[in-house]
Amino acid sequence: MVLADSFHTLSDTRALYLKHLGALLRDADLISPPAIESIQNGAAAYFDEMTSTNRRGTFAEEVDGLTSSRITLVGEEDLELGIRLDNMTARLFESTGGSLWKTHLRFVTLLRRPDLPKSANPVGPKGVVEGLNAMFEAAGAVAISKKLELLDRIEACLLEGLPALYAEINDFLDRNGIDAAQPAIITAKEGAVAATAPDAAPAIPENALLALQQTLLARVPGLADAPAMPMGGSGGGAASSLLNQAMLERLVTRLDELDRQGVLEQRFASPKGGDGMIPALFSSDGNFASHPKVLKSAELGIPTTAGEGLAIDTLAMIFEAIFANPALPDALKSVISSLQITLLKVAMKDNSLFGNAQHPARLVIDRMGQAVLGLPQDVSARHPVFSRLAAIATALRADPAGELDAFETALQQLDALIDERGNALAEAAKPYIPAIALLERDDEAAIRAGQALEKFLESRPPASIRSFIEQSWSKLLQKVWLANGEQSAEWQEALSVIEDLLWTIQPKADADERKTLARRLPDILKRLKDGMGRIGLAPDAEAAFLDECFELQTRALRAMPAPAPVDDPGAALFAGNVAVEAGTPLSGKLGLDELTLDTLDFAEFRPPPSRPLACKVGDWLEMPSASGDKCIGRVCHISPISKRTLLLNPECHLALAVHPAILDRQLRSGEARVVSAVSLFETAASSALHQTSVR
Repeated sequence: MVLADSFHTLSDTRALYLKHLGALLRDADLISPPAIESIQNGAAAYFDEMTSTNRRGTFAEEVDGLTSSRITLVGEEDLELGIRLDNMTARLFESTGGSLWKTHLRFVTLLRRPDLPKSANPVGPKGVVEGLNAMFEAAGAVAISKKLELLDRIEACLLEGLPALYAEINDFLDRNGIDAAQPAIITAKEGAVAATAPDAAPAIPENALLALQQTLLARVPGLADAPAMPMGGSGGGAASSLLNQAMLERLVTRLDELDRQGVLEQRFASPKGGDGMIPALFSSDGNFASHPKVLKSAELGIPTTAGEGLAIDTLAMIFEAIFANPALPDALKSVISSLQITLLKVAMKDNSLFGNAQHPARLVIDRMGQAVLGLPQDVSARHPVFSRLAAIATALRADPAGELDAFETALQQLDALIDERGNALAEAAKPYIPAIALLERDDEAAIRAGQALEKFLESRPPASIRSFIEQSWSKLLQKVWLANGEQSAEWQEALSVIEDLLWTIQPKADADERKTLARRLPDILKRLKDGMGRIGLAPDAEAAFLDECFELQTRALRAMPAPAPVDDPGAALFAGNVAVEAGTPLSGKLGLDELTLDTLDFAEFRPPPSRPLACKVGDWLEMPSASGDKCIGRVCHISPISKRTLLLNPECHLALAVHPAILDRQLRSGEARVVSAVSLFETAASSALHQTSVR
């Protein structure tokens, strides 16, 4: 419950929020004033609901709140819209994290709600999405393609404008004496699990590997409140090394011995001397005991309370996550497995491995993952790429000092390998580029036809005539443009037919005009039918259209005006100067000499999105294939004209040209993603962190 002395501040905050949200949408000039008002009303309702409840949220609700909208939808199209709104909510949360979190801390104070979930921020993205849903409901029967296209444009506007809006709200609350709550006093939800919630940004570092190490540290009795110290450092901290230098040297020596013997999969001689190191790694007869896939502190006889033990167990979880990743080829897992001890020695000498995302040892693992992108999961270890990787790993293991210079050298070799693959694919892509030029020529034909027909559509003809011009006659103009050009007699004749057709349906009050219409009509209809034959219009569609024309021409002979065109049901939704194209993606094939290029395009021309694509030449993309499976291809070419993207991967026989509007939608919805930008090390750390959180 908001107390009386906070009521006016809360009311003013609400007004400021809705005012700035409306201004942001008006500046974008994408939707009409009634549509903006609908969004404001939906956002206001959400604001009121979030500020009037005293209910304590659970951790499950907190997590669900970042990925699920509060919208109840039914039907296939509504389900698709709901999924897009959910994904949009998550992206807005991610892009506004810092500025949004500051407003959240002040709302905790203003509402006196230490239990307020981050996802229940009254001005958060969920409220904006509620407003969007209210807008779509108010618009009525608008095609799903139009809704999704408009949603993409609105999202781009919100991604750019919401951070500034939240900064203004934060400053306003600050000026009104609303202090930010300390993150430490915010009530945790459902115990320790909440401490590792992925949305609790201030409590968890961006570096997932460091967060994993800190989580393991917190689980060791007596260490949770102690300052972490570098491995092998001094200072007496509870997490500092408990091993003396001699024991460390013996540990490294024994690890070297294990490495030389075959990466923990061979038989080793029983340790000599009673130095007490690595007792759990061997059985009583001197054989390697359990053949673990990863090394852990308990198997090496290292106390968990030692910094070295923490490093060992952190890396163990990383390697376990890598080996459990079904998307990685087994041959890559084998190469990475061979570097376990090498990385373990680095971690014990250099604790920055866990805090520095650009650490050379981590980058080596990441680059290895990038080097094999696009290769099948069952690829042989004898593949040339893996032969190179194995040689690089062998050189790293052979370096006696384990210095970072060896990793820098490995990085140079890996970058050279990645560049070689990229250059080879770029060369292989060149024969496909002329095929994309053919698609672009079709685009230009559609643009020229649309421009030529625009003057006829400006007269607002009846819906049936308008539909015929846009959907059928434009195809004839495109064929004529491709074959003969705009200066040809055929082009002028095609335009003349439409001009004459529109003349035939205009009211004829004068007797001479009616005679002229009766005399000219047979010729006009013949030319019209000839054109419909050239584009292969179905007989039933042709007959239906001619019947409609006959009715309109009869009205014209009686001097009756044509029926007023029916407005688009979405007319109140879209701003007057914004044309939202509709269309369904279609798979096709384009042959060129001996090559075949698969296409993912539209049956009708569609312009590229105004914003840049979220990928570039050289990126590897994972996206759904026509069969529904995932395919991976390298972006080898993006046309400077149409922005069509050529994806190539000879390993799986992929050569695909994707329309930028389709690719843009897939990237923004999460159906497609740039996999070459993913850190293999960080992904494994995030997976291990999640597994640790749910245990």
